[in-house]
Amino acid sequence: MASPASAQNLGGNNAAEAARQTTQQTDSAFQPQSLPLGVNAGSLAQPTPGNLDLGIQEILKRKEVEQPFRFFLDVAGFYTNNVALVPAGKQGDSYLFTDIGFTYDQKLNDEWSVESTIRQGFFQYEHFTTFDFQDFNLGGGLTYQSKKLWNTAFFARYNFERFTKGDLSEDFFRNNTVTVGAQKTFFFNQYQYAYVGYSSVFGWATPSNSQRDEHGFFAGVHYNFDKKFYAEVYDRVACFNYSVGRTDLNETVVATLAYVFNDYARVTASFTYVTDRSNHSAFDYGALTTGGGLALQLRF
Repeated sequence: MASPASAQNLGGNNAAEAARQTTQQTDSAFQPQSLPLGVNAGSLAQPTPGNLDLGIQEILKRKEVEQPFRFFLDVAGFYTNNVALVPAGKQGDSYLFTDIGFTYDQKLNDEWSVESTIRQGFFQYEHFTTFDFQDFNLGGGLTYQSKKLWNTAFFARYNFERFTKGDLSEDFFRNNTVTVGAQKTFFFNQYQYAYVGYSSVFGWATPSNSQRDEHGFFAGVHYNFDKKFYAEVYDRVACFNYSVGRTDLNETVVATLAYVFNDYARVTASFTYVTDRSNHSAFDYGALTTGGGLALQLRF
C-alpha cells in the first residue's frame, strides 16, 4: 500500500481540488445526463410521429399514482489512471463509491417542476488511501419548460457541498453554488433522442483558491436498444474561472451503458475521459476513469 507521503507527492493539485474533480467525474459516469434539473425520467411521454420536435413532453398522471419521493443507494467501483490529476508521473488506482440519499421531485404544473436532494457519498481508494474522502450534498432546483420557446427547459439550482476526511465533523472543503442554464431535447422516435444545452455555475468556496465559476456547453445522444437497455454519450466543454487568476478549459466525455431491471434497480457501466488545460501548467491533466455499479431506489 502506498504511504501518505508518496500519495501527496503525486502532484501539485491540492486535496480539495482533486476530490472535487473526482466527484464530478464519478457523477458524470454514474448518473444519467440527459434530463435537466427537476425533470423526472419517469414522467417523459412516449413521442409519436406527430410530436417529434416538441422536446420534453410530460405524461399526465393521475394524482394518486404520483411518487415524488425517492430514496436511493448507489454502489460502484471505478478505476482511474490519474488518481492525483497531474500532468506527469501519473499513477492509477481503483476506488469504491457509495452514495446514499433522498430526493423530492415534483411537477407543479405543465411548465414548472421542483427538485430537492440530500445525499452523502463515500470515496475509498484501494492503494492511495490518503485520497479517501466523504462528500455531503444538499440542494434544490426549479425547471421551467417554455411552450413558446420550442419546449426549451430553463433551470436554476442552489447546492451546498462539503468534503470531509474520516471525521465527518471536520471539513477541508466547502462550496456553495448557483447553477443556471437551458436545455433543448430532440426526440427521433420512441427510444432515441438528442439534447444540447448551456449552463453557468457560480461558486463561493472555502478554501478560496478552489473557488471558481464554470461556463459550458453540453450535448448528448440517448439510445434505447429496448425498453430496459440503453446507451448514452455525453460531452461537455467548459471554461473554469478561478478567483486566484487561474483559467482552465475543461472537457468531459462520458459513454454509458445501463440495464434497468425494474423500478427498483439499475446496473451501469461507463467510460469517462477528462482533459484540462490551464494557464497554470501545473494544473494540466488528462484522466481516464472506467467502472460500473448498481443503483437502487425506492419511490413513494
